[in-house]
Amino acid sequence: MNLFKTGAGWVLFCFLTFVHLSAVANAAELRAARVTQIINDVKLLPRQAAARAAVVNDNVGAGTAVRTGVDSRTELTFSDLTITRLGANTGFSFNEGARQVDLGSGAILVQVPRNEAEVKIRTAAVTAAITGGTALFESHRGLPTKLLMLEGIGRFYPTGHPEQAVIVHGGEMVMMTVDGKITRPTKFNAALVYKTSKLITSFPKLANADLILAVIDEQQAELSSQNGPTSQPPKDSTGLDTVTLATAAMSTSTSTGGPKFGPPTAIPADPYHITSGTVINTDPTITTNGITDFGKIYRGAALDGPLSTWLGSSPSSFDSVDFVNSNGGGFNSPSPNSLPIPGFLFAALQLDGDPTVSNSSGYTTLGLVSQGNINTSASEAVFTFGGMQQVALVALNGSINLSGISFANFGELFIYARGTGSSVTFAAPVSNLNRVQIRAEGDIQVDSPVTVNGTQQDHRGFKALAGNNLVVNSTVNSTGGGITLQSLGGIVISSSAQLQTVLDAMGNNGQIIILASGSDTSVNVGGTVQAQQAEVDIRQTGVAGQTTLN
Repeated sequence: MNLFKTGAGWVLFCFLTFVHLSAVANAAELRAARVTQIINDVKLLPRQAAARAAVVNDNVGAGTAVRTGVDSRTELTFSDLTITRLGANTGFSFNEGARQVDLGSGAILVQVPRNEAEVKIRTAAVTAAITGGTALFESHRGLPTKLLMLEGIGRFYPTGHPEQAVIVHGGEMVMMTVDGKITRPTKFNAALVYKTSKLITSFPKLANADLILAVIDEQQAELSSQNGPTSQPPKDSTGLDTVTLATAAMSTSTSTGGPKFGPPTAIPADPYHITSGTVINTDPTITTNGITDFGKIYRGAALDGPLSTWLGSSPSSFDSVDFVNSNGGGFNSPSPNSLPIPGFLFAALQLDGDPTVSNSSGYTTLGLVSQGNINTSASEAVFTFGGMQQVALVALNGSINLSGISFANFGELFIYARGTGSSVTFAAPVSNLNRVQIRAEGDIQVDSPVTVNGTQQDHRGFKALAGNNLVVNSTVNSTGGGITLQSLGGIVISSSAQLQTVLDAMGNNGQIIILASGSDTSVNVGGTVQAQQAEVDIRQTGVAGQTTLN
């Protein structure tokens, strides 16, 4: 009998242990969320598919990002009843195993049910962890990042350093300043935020509303005991009536600038697809599939620092290498004639179709910059970029592969693949451009015909500068301007290539320069090189370099 009781007790113990461990396992993950409310423009961005409009009851898995448009909001409810609400112009994704949501930029409300494990809200700079509570979190590049605990307990710390966490209680807020410092928690006007925040007023009543109201009542009681019954709630320490006001401000163009300047924030789509339906405004905004993202305006090194630093990278030695026949300052110091530059920063970029470009401000240069690679689709699209004077395609740490498209009928095209080993494969035909410049820290290969015919001095011709090897397999024809092929390694002009400069209508000619400086590399010319009434200069300046003319 005792043995039976012991066995039954053991069975019961095992059963209860299994139930407990199952509950712990379930609490350890944020499983797929369901879209429970949509206001205006909300898009789902699956990792392996095109963006599409969200609909109520859509399931959102860990591989899908969510983006809201201007004056748009949405609510997601997870299987453990954790609620996430996104403000306008907000990008969001989540990691189910880590109970973590990643916020690209914008405003978010998170409500974690009582007795559930904490949920983290993470940006590149700072992380907030919410335990059984309701919080508002807001992050914008160039502005302080704020956490407001409406109820419950939160932790706020530099991303990757939870040991530096600051504890934030209901009715308190904390900030990380622009220079990376975390402020001490202070009281904020919980009643005012609860009544005015669109992440609260635009949606149904929150499950934890009674706990939020308890915090508000506690604030009121504290004030009544200190200052009498006529006292007002504590002033909102954020200086904003609602968290979403800053988001709205980001979408508003004003003559005073503010949001237009400062380092850009990367648009998180991987890759971002520029299509024939994309609208680029140099104000600067970019809209694709109804989703509007924002760029910034670079005003030059004197105001904004070196261009590479402004873009979130670090200056490299190759950035300052310039063409042998140029008086410019390299990549980090663009010519004053090209400033200011409206620029857009992407996590990765793919060119699918020629966008519509609105340039009412009259800027000369449009910058499209990727943190990773830049690729194209085989769409056969002809890119004109609305006739911009100059378009720059820059990969900060990646290669650029251009094929299946072409460029025509605008001013100048500047291409730069930064980073060790980053290369440019240029297989996109060019016609009726003034000038083309290609730079790569790795190799450059030109596989499609290029025809340029600029009329202004220093704004015409073809130039390519490679940190390793440079290969030309096609025709390069320049009217009135020169051709410069320069490499820190070797140069090959294949038998199928033809380099030609011809006189323009005014009689201007163009020199051809082929210069390699690799210590043990060669210049191998197998194709045709012809300069009408101008010089052809072929040099290999390396210690053990060779020059071969076939």
